[in-house]
Amino acid sequence: MIKIKSLSKEYIMGDNKLLALNEVNISINAGEFVSIMGSSGSGKSTLMNIIGCLDVPTNGDYFFRENNISSYSSNQLAELRNKDIGFIFQNFNLLPRLNALENVILPLLYSGKSFKERNTLALDALENVGLGDRIYHRPNQLSGGQQQRVSIARAIAGSPKLILADEPTGALDSVTGIEIMKILNDLNLKKITIVLVTHEDDIANYGSRIIKMKDGKIIEDINNVSN
Repeated sequence: MIKIKSLSKEYIMGDNKLLALNEVNISINAGEFVSIMGSSGSGKSTLMNIIGCLDVPTNGDYFFRENNISSYSSNQLAELRNKDIGFIFQNFNLLPRLNALENVILPLLYSGKSFKERNTLALDALENVGLGDRIYHRPNQLSGGQQQRVSIARAIAGSPKLILADEPTGALDSVTGIEIMKILNDLNLKKITIVLVTHEDDIANYGSRIIKMKDGKIIEDINNVSN
């Protein structure tokens, strides 16, 4: 599904250059659950942003489903994100004035689907994460774990090929975090590819493969035999 070749990302900060990614090479097969680990500044978030088409590389190639998207326009990247990629964020990124159903429907507005289709997909997604009885609740009426479930429902409503989870348990207590990881594991069992960024060993261990980064480079890429 994903093939990254000699990929680098450089940021210009005043008179200084920051090399966030340095000649990274990685392949991820469809259906894998990959955990990416590293300390702050290791390049893991930059790599996820490029995988998620939220940023573009300075050099190198990124192939998604055999298409080289390194030179895609912003409109092409937006279309790819909307069609094939679901995002889950640490702080949920829900709109406070919208209820759970409306938050899940929102990204579907750009899918070309009818109102009825969007509503059905959003309802099904919320049911799948156990929030069928909370669809009209706004974020401030939901617990942290419930808000993250809404975020997951939003990510899966469009039937993405890939889910990117950026520290999905970072704002949750340990018990709720385990519940969220079980949902992600169940999604992976349904053959959805998951790429997870975390700094926590116990969360990373949900992945079937663990990639460790330091100073913009991959320093370890191992199959997780404990999973």
